[in-house]
Amino acid sequence: MQSPELMYVSGCFVPPREATVSALDAGLLVGAGLFETLRTYGGKPFRLDRHLARLRASGQILRIFVKESDADIAAILARLVETNGVPDARVRLTATRGPLTDPLEDDAAPPATLLVTAGPMTPYPQEFYERGATAVVSDIRANETDPAVYHKTTGYMRNMLALRDAHRARAAEALLFNTHNRLAEGAISNVFVVREGRLETPPVEDGLLPGVTRQAVLELAAELDVPAEQRSLTIHALLEASEVFLTNSIMEVMPVGRIEAHGVGNGKPGPITRRLAQAYKDLVARETTG
Repeated sequence: MQSPELMYVSGCFVPPREATVSALDAGLLVGAGLFETLRTYGGKPFRLDRHLARLRASGQILRIFVKESDADIAAILARLVETNGVPDARVRLTATRGPLTDPLEDDAAPPATLLVTAGPMTPYPQEFYERGATAVVSDIRANETDPAVYHKTTGYMRNMLALRDAHRARAAEALLFNTHNRLAEGAISNVFVVREGRLETPPVEDGLLPGVTRQAVLELAAELDVPAEQRSLTIHALLEASEVFLTNSIMEVMPVGRIEAHGVGNGKPGPITRRLAQAYKDLVARETTG
């Protein structure tokens, strides 16, 4: 990916090569950081308010306090999108806890270090949407007892290792099960299945990050009268599914055609997946136009 011309680092707009973070920053030393990834369409971010609400909610729990207001962040993002010439941008907000205090006491939390980047989008291959992507089942487990699993933290190595293994197997995504052999999430996505006409997705307590796109899909299912339920799913439920799809802010709604050697349904995107994918595009258009 081409480097953006400017990025934001706690009050300054600078080229990435000039951006600096303290060597004593807790994000560097102990991984005390949060991040959000989102898209802009025609220069307008999609559901920035939801991403910021999740960032601040996690910050309250993990004691990572972003001092910039939501309006400040929206203005920062607008400037980066315009200056960098990327109306359809991939945006990342990263907030670290700032200088490390020992121990990490609540009353010692300094203002967070905020980094914002807006660079060009690199879309997924169109064939993934037309024919369905391939996913693998990871040997890495999602630990539903780990508090960090419910927040988008910068301690993301587990996810990256699972994704690396998927890519080595020529798959687009890795599916993670929890310590009780229940489906949790993808390495970088949430997972939905369709069984007997019903849309199902794992509940948050099974060890997953509640995605902004995941929530949008559940809202759309209600609007379209698609029966939907959050319920625990075993490997058998996954392999019984007539449709499987993945969601995140970058991929949007991506159908899965194969899980390793197992074909999903007839190997093509199913009717409910197609309806929800189109409804999501329509929702984006409504909320980013005008």
